[in-house]
Amino acid sequence: MQSQLPSGGAIARLGAETGMLHARLERELTALGVSATWLDYRLFLCRMYGFLAPVERALAGITGLAGAVRDAAKRNNKTALLALDLTSLGVDRSHLAQIPRIAMPLLDELPEALGWMYVIEAATQGSETLANRLAPRLTTELEHASAYLRCYGDETGPRWRAFGTALDAYVARADVGTCDRIVLAATDCLIRLHRWLSASSPLTIQSRHIHA
Repeated sequence: MQSQLPSGGAIARLGAETGMLHARLERELTALGVSATWLDYRLFLCRMYGFLAPVERALAGITGLAGAVRDAAKRNNKTALLALDLTSLGVDRSHLAQIPRIAMPLLDELPEALGWMYVIEAATQGSETLANRLAPRLTTELEHASAYLRCYGDETGPRWRAFGTALDAYVARADVGTCDRIVLAATDCLIRLHRWLSASSPLTIQSRHIHA
């Protein structure tokens, strides 16, 4: 028998079971939005680049991902947006390779990939809010370097709902235990993302601040 799902389906179960981890991450990003300098913002973008670069590379190699989430390839391009933002903040494109990357677990099956993709898509929901909190203090930086935070623009809500619909449909036709695997993978991803963003190791990239 398939694992019991809330009335909202797999996406509802993911929200319920990872809610505390999401809330912790959101609290820390709220604190960033309240007091961040341009250096803090650039460090955040560097951390996200170092997280998403290996994750998106792994997701690109997952067989069947586009069958489960039709526009997966379009969604998994946030590393390129972060590169645009970082170069706008003075990081030479040739130095992006110096940004430390997270050590990825083995990610080669579809349920685990969907768990990680869920975290990335959920994080996008709060990006516009973070951009709005940063804008009063970092007006120039946000004007030129917010491609990642505002990646979905007015389509943020609709694209989140479309992802949820796709995920629910996949789980509904999948094998027993598939939703359990997705939830475990999402939980693992959230824990790793929190630790990664909280890390204090220095970034030794060469850069300059372009401040009009």
